[in-house]
Amino acid sequence: MKFKSENTKGILIAFLGALLLTPDTLFMRLSEMDVWTMLFWRGFQMGIILIFMTLCVKEFRNNFYLIFKKKGIFIVLVQALGSVFFTLGIVNSSVALILFCIATGPLFAALFSVLILKEKINKATVYASLISLLGIIIVVTDPKKVLNAPDSSIFFGAFCGLITAISLGLYFVLLRANPKMPALGTTGFGAIITGIVGFLLMDLNNILNGSIIAISISGIVILPLSFAALALATKYTIATNISLMMLLETIIGPLWVAIFLNEIPGDQMIFGGMIVIFTLAIYFLNYEKRKLRT
Repeated sequence: MKFKSENTKGILIAFLGALLLTPDTLFMRLSEMDVWTMLFWRGFQMGIILIFMTLCVKEFRNNFYLIFKKKGIFIVLVQALGSVFFTLGIVNSSVALILFCIATGPLFAALFSVLILKEKINKATVYASLISLLGIIIVVTDPKKVLNAPDSSIFFGAFCGLITAISLGLYFVLLRANPKMPALGTTGFGAIITGIVGFLLMDLNNILNGSIIAISISGIVILPLSFAALALATKYTIATNISLMMLLETIIGPLWVAIFLNEIPGDQMIFGGMIVIFTLAIYFLNYEKRKLRT
């Protein structure tokens, strides 16, 4: 297939990668596993495949040793932290709540860019952050319980979602600061660490409880293929376009759970989530115009 430009090719690859990621939370729920058993299966499955992918690509393979340097180890630990809190949130709270909070990740990335890369923060980023914060406040103050969601505190879910967003923001900035670092490899080793954490904390009697097939679809198919596509997309298009495509998970992910598990958030939570999504969409769409002006 021929594309009018490399950018179009990159956007299409990012779109497919993000679209493939959207049912991930559904299969996590369908597995019906506890947090630690899910971390064990998901972590080791995804980790092994991503590390294998890294070793199959010459560019990544040549820089594989960087993962074991101090900076590489720190990046791996940041990624693992986000994965643990993401799983904690999905198992114990509303999928919509978690994904709405995670959508703020790029804004945390912008803040970390100021602290780590010494980039200047612009007014648009400040405004987008404040409006998104307002959206999150609306989400977490929804008095209505999400229909058919796990019976956990909405504040605990928001906490897990925001820790995941902060971890993701820091992770992507650290990768930008270390461009030769193989992203798939760091994600793979981060996943292995979460698998080890799950193994150490799980009840071994529960290792085969739940649906191994459902969690394997997530850990073996969805995550490796979507992450590989998103990593490939960075070769053809800017990170802003990829961030915009990633909003698909925030929009479609809760829809899969609502359709198949009848987990339906309240109107206030949906309203707050839409504020976050539209704010970020406008922010990303105007990114290149702001960049040209500066």
